[in-house]
Amino acid sequence: MISRSAFRLALLTVALGALPAVASAQSQPFQPLEAPQTWKVDIGGGFVRGFSVSGDKSEDFNFTAWGSASYRDIVYANGLDGLGWNAVKRDGFHAGVQLRPRFAAGDIEGMDRPGYGADAALYAFKRLPGNVVVGGRIQHDATGDDAGLEYYGSVSHQRVTPVGMLQTMAYMRGGSDARVQRYYGVTAQEAANTDYAAFTPSGGLSAAGAAAMLAVPIGDRYGVGAFVNYEQRLGDIKDSPLIKDDYVWRAGVIGVVRFNSGG
Repeated sequence: MISRSAFRLALLTVALGALPAVASAQSQPFQPLEAPQTWKVDIGGGFVRGFSVSGDKSEDFNFTAWGSASYRDIVYANGLDGLGWNAVKRDGFHAGVQLRPRFAAGDIEGMDRPGYGADAALYAFKRLPGNVVVGGRIQHDATGDDAGLEYYGSVSHQRVTPVGMLQTMAYMRGGSDARVQRYYGVTAQEAANTDYAAFTPSGGLSAAGAAAMLAVPIGDRYGVGAFVNYEQRLGDIKDSPLIKDDYVWRAGVIGVVRFNSGG
């Protein structure tokens, strides 16, 4: 029988998806912690450093709101994955499609920076022995912003500890020439209008990182969680004049409340 505490832990697995490096529980087939539910809605928020939807002031702690909903864990929506469909949903294997939000790069006067947009994505994740999940996704700009293609792969592990649910992961990310140029490049015209030198990066592997998240239940419907994430930028983008460092630290604390109906 699934324990009540396991149910409370499960509600945080999606909420901690506010971390950009992490794919949410709806697409990753970890061993289930709760009985099947017809629908679920999670609402919450918290303070996150190293990420902002607008791309501005990401080095500060910013309040990030969170919302998530799903129907039988087949059709779902959340702030990280956008709209998703587990077209293939089996015990230990999920594959499907998403219309994912693509976050803004931040405004720089004199430059045409990518704003908030969307990518169309295909994904597949497989659970291995020991509750280890491997897989990835490929996504392409769907809003005509010339943002090209991005790919992502990860290895994740999840377990319940005496304190709460701990999830750890390692991941990598890369993109096409168009993707890295749109976010990290500087055109000749932009260089003439700003103090930045022209820069034309090539596509390929662009980042690798590791993350750890701990989710702690509070009562029957509430939970709080914290995460830390280190990401090393790779390839040409680490030399972009638009970034201060060739690495980024992310961290945050977030809480949620769940509303649901039985299976």
